[in-house]
Amino acid sequence: MTTPTLTHLWLEAPLFAETLALLPADVTLILLAPAAPVYSNAAPAQAMIASSLLRYDAALMDACPNLRLIARTGIGVDNIDLAAATARGIIVTNTPDGPTESTAEHTVAMLLALAKRLKQGNDNLAAGKWGPRAGALVGDEVQGKTVGLVGLGRIGRRVAAICRLGLEMRIVAYDPFLSDEQAAALGVTLLPLDDVIAQADFLSLHAPSTAETVKLMNRERLATMKRGAYLLNMARGSLVDEAALLAALDDGHLAGAGLDVFDPEPPAADSRLRNHPAVIATPHSASVTGEGRRRMERMAVERLLAFFRGERPADVVNPDAWTS
Repeated sequence: MTTPTLTHLWLEAPLFAETLALLPADVTLILLAPAAPVYSNAAPAQAMIASSLLRYDAALMDACPNLRLIARTGIGVDNIDLAAATARGIIVTNTPDGPTESTAEHTVAMLLALAKRLKQGNDNLAAGKWGPRAGALVGDEVQGKTVGLVGLGRIGRRVAAICRLGLEMRIVAYDPFLSDEQAAALGVTLLPLDDVIAQADFLSLHAPSTAETVKLMNRERLATMKRGAYLLNMARGSLVDEAALLAALDDGHLAGAGLDVFDPEPPAADSRLRNHPAVIATPHSASVTGEGRRRMERMAVERLLAFFRGERPADVVNPDAWTS
């Protein structure tokens, strides 16, 4: 494989100063263009640092004939056409360890905010109300309750640790790639998916977006959740049938939902998930902390610098592009 010299780097978003300091001084940085297509200025780029807002498809790649590497900040690469990248010899990397702590903390914050009715209390005060401290303001204690995790990867494991050790909650999980022994070492009980869904007081999704997980939480599965349970999704919007979720919230079967991801993104301006009284929603910002962003940027730059030194970078997600 012939590795070119890195002279032009295209950025979906500006980088922190300490990240920029890691780059060679003579690299020309190109920020996304102000008008569509936002990659119209990217033709000279040999590498891109990608986030989650743009679709990296064949059209974008064909507009960038010098492109050799896309470094994705974060875990998910569902916004990158991996087949198109591989066919063009473009290496794709990600930073799977980067967003773990930020996203796990966001998940637990959502769990507690839902249980303690923070949204309802805040809205009452903002509207000039003080009471009554009944009805919608009656919250739940989480100690001793069951957290069900769908997916026990990096983020799921950290959520499990915080909830088990910090909040004294019971943890059950579904993960087809984990053994009972591995789960036991984490203090987690592995169960079939339907059992995890049925037993959870708080069901938190940490699975990737694949053909098998699209609308994983459909009307039928939502109906098998405990009445008064909560759904948390910080993974991908496609995992949840949003119309079915709204129906489960409207009829009171679910007590609430915490959502950081939607399908599509952003949700429509008139989407009821934006302002439903039982939903706490954030704009795909679970990993957006100063520490998390710096960590992911540094990892992305480390991967592209390794590539342009002629080394195989860490976390190549389309290895066929490297071997070819």
